[in-house]
Amino acid sequence: MKNIQEELEKIVSKHLQPAYDRGYAVSVELNGKSLLKLYSGNAEDIEIDGIYHPVNANTPFDVASIAKQFVACCIAILACEKRLNLNDSIRVYLPEMKEYADKITIRHCISMTSGVRNFQLLKYFMSNSPLDDMEIFFRQEQPENEPGNFNSYSETCYELLGHIVERLTGGNALFAKQRIFEPLGMDDTQGLGIMGGGGMISTAEDLVKWHSCLMNRNLPGAPDGLFDMFFSSFTLNNGELCPYGFGFFYDENNRNIIWQYGDASIWQSVIRADLEKKLSIIILTHMDYDPVETALDLENTVLYDIFGLPERGNYKAAYYKRPIQTAETRQVKHHNFPNAQKQNPITDGNMDKYLGRYYGYEIDTYFDIVPDGSRFQMKYTDKDGDDYINLLDFADETQLMTRTRGKWGTFRFPIEFYGNEHKIDFFVLQRGIGVPFADDTGTRVGHFYFVKCLL
Repeated sequence: MKNIQEELEKIVSKHLQPAYDRGYAVSVELNGKSLLKLYSGNAEDIEIDGIYHPVNANTPFDVASIAKQFVACCIAILACEKRLNLNDSIRVYLPEMKEYADKITIRHCISMTSGVRNFQLLKYFMSNSPLDDMEIFFRQEQPENEPGNFNSYSETCYELLGHIVERLTGGNALFAKQRIFEPLGMDDTQGLGIMGGGGMISTAEDLVKWHSCLMNRNLPGAPDGLFDMFFSSFTLNNGELCPYGFGFFYDENNRNIIWQYGDASIWQSVIRADLEKKLSIIILTHMDYDPVETALDLENTVLYDIFGLPERGNYKAAYYKRPIQTAETRQVKHHNFPNAQKQNPITDGNMDKYLGRYYGYEIDTYFDIVPDGSRFQMKYTDKDGDDYINLLDFADETQLMTRTRGKWGTFRFPIEFYGNEHKIDFFVLQRGIGVPFADDTGTRVGHFYFVKCLL
């Protein structure tokens, strides 16, 4: 048999090229035995508390959305201890939410099937808005779709869960520390504050301990039934199994494999666990690089070389190949204009009806759509009085796109107008297409309404 460590090292070397290396930690374990521990990055790569550190097993990384697994575990602990019920409406704990949230349960938020809009996407259009995150949550007037219909990645779901844990325990960070981190000896993991979707610092060594906990179903002091609940599957309204669980995705080909990706700008990470074969793969990086494909190649090599299973090829594409959810497939209806029909400004001869000022209540922001020759521009002014103009491109014969600069680069947001042949009532900004998410168009909740102002 091939030297498995050498094979794994070749994969890491191929993907994480030294020219782009700003520090990474890679761990591969099988049945508690290390197949690979690889750390790279000199003392100039990672700065923590003003001090530069070489990367090792205990180097802290911002693991971003990997924190969702720990928020979900906190929720499961509280549920097993009868301090909440997964079928409770979130308004039981967050009464500030509007009435539509009566139908949204904690279970919907865990599985990201709530339909609540992704507040991070709304922030791309909030330069002139005074609202904070909580106000955005509570100003949402309706869900994107009927709760339970779709799984759509929304940071808002786990932010809301974080607030529920906070209100029931007095502190997310302390509760997670006492019930998860300390019992597992995850001494270098910290954070998990009110930001339920991220905000956690951890290490490769600590995440190995977390994977061992999940694979062996062993968390000291855990209530009865915790792991049965944590690994229970959610079912969509159409009877299909939900692809998302308690802070993790299920592998499309094998639901015994769970994984989660973390993206915090320059901090990129991925963890994958095969619960049946007890295979753990952890990649933490301090570089602008998507480590998902590296993790898949490492997993493929282990399954082929050790278990003799057939290579699955490039099945990264299988995950990203999801149905695109448009405003029409989601049956978008603005509650104030239920009979408005989609209009096509590209083929419509009456261009003037699309011009004017629009207001988005959920983010307290105004937009002006103004002419630009035979095209449109979308203009808004930030709180400092600076104008932002986004050209509306013709993506095809039926679709307009607005381009905007954001934290992760330039995004293009599809825009749809609704009304009738004489007037426009509102427009909808759909899920953005951008640098890091170019392959998962439509998998994140993102239809935002802007109503035409009467002047």
